[in-house]
Amino acid sequence: MTSSKDKGKRVQVMDHGTTQNYKLRFLKPVISPSMFKLSLPITPDELPNRTPYLDLVVPDGRNNPCRCFWTQLQSGKIALTRGWEEFYQMYKINLDSMLYFTHKGNSNFQVRIFDFGGIENSYQLRDPEEPPYVRTGNYKIAKCINVPPSASARAVAAKVKSKWPFFVMDLTARMMSSRLLLNVPHLSHFTGQRHPIILTHGHIQVEATYTRYSGKRDGSFGVISGGWENFASLCNFKPGGVGVFEVISNEPVTIIQVRCR
Repeated sequence: MTSSKDKGKRVQVMDHGTTQNYKLRFLKPVISPSMFKLSLPITPDELPNRTPYLDLVVPDGRNNPCRCFWTQLQSGKIALTRGWEEFYQMYKINLDSMLYFTHKGNSNFQVRIFDFGGIENSYQLRDPEEPPYVRTGNYKIAKCINVPPSASARAVAAKVKSKWPFFVMDLTARMMSSRLLLNVPHLSHFTGQRHPIILTHGHIQVEATYTRYSGKRDGSFGVISGGWENFASLCNFKPGGVGVFEVISNEPVTIIQVRCR
């Protein structure tokens, strides 16, 4: 039986097929954050048409190609660069996705997108979501997107003025030394899979991972791990403060700017 989370998706086994019609087919697992470029397991000499770009199209019937330019890596392989970010965003590609490329002639490649369970993407375009705002005269100011966990956090949230949606968290000793648990509805659409995020503070940037909390507590909790402890140490954050987390980018990767009050 198909579960509710799989509705709208086509359950198919990845068909490696034959190469009688198209000579070039390859799989590309997305095992590291690939928001700005994507390395491919082919060299320029293997491209049937030596154009400086690939036109990627998904099997959704619209036949609307996304042009991605490529550059050659030191390994001799190629990586998609300009244009890849838009494709990544448009078709909801995540860590653990599996991309199946098939050459369709000239510079055209069909890309089929599968999740980590082997279910093919429904190829529904991501609906734009306007972040939550409050109006002050003719201006819009972003509002806090979580319920502050303490009186001190609520006091900080009331004073924050930001153009980006933000949440506030008490920086406890336990949080500083392990992982960051947060109850933030704005991030809760990343369900079931790991999602790369970038934490920034001044010139410090650390890559981390956001996942849906899978314990016995409220399922709307998320966890920031795989980089949070190192980030807090580099920023010299101390227990007892309040962290202000501004979501300055949501696509194709979440970028969170962190301040300590």
